[in-house]
Amino acid sequence: MNAPHPSDAELADRFARLKKFFNNRDRFCKGLGIQVTEIGHGWATTTMTIREEHLNGADVVQGGAIFSLADLAFGAASNSHGSLALGVNTTIAYTKAARTGTLTAHARETAKAGPLATYVVEIKDDEGDTIATFQGMAYRKRDKLDLSAWG
Repeated sequence: MNAPHPSDAELADRFARLKKFFNNRDRFCKGLGIQVTEIGHGWATTTMTIREEHLNGADVVQGGAIFSLADLAFGAASNSHGSLALGVNTTIAYTKAARTGTLTAHARETAKAGPLATYVVEIKDDEGDTIATFQGMAYRKRDKLDLSAWG
């Protein structure tokens, strides 16, 4: 028998708990100043205000910081279904340098089949220009995420 579909209020509560979970439990991204700003079924948005420590020797945002911004959006989107999902493959293409302002990454689910799902993440600057494009594949485990502590 199929489980009943959650109500809009139940989904809103789950997404609020997921947002708190990622913004508090992902200590690496928290240290970089990256946070989940929005999350929904199969999608998520993250932001990072560029700081001095994000810059590399060429005075542009270091690729690893941009990757981490995209990776958190990917992780939040892939876990939005309630099961523990882990990345198994990712790629990123950098298309424009960034130096100041805020970067935003928006992840969206593009396909799912069984335990695997694919995502595209677009990273944009304040002007809406694409800085990088990230693609990821996640494996959804049978384990449910325990969000009880994040209410």
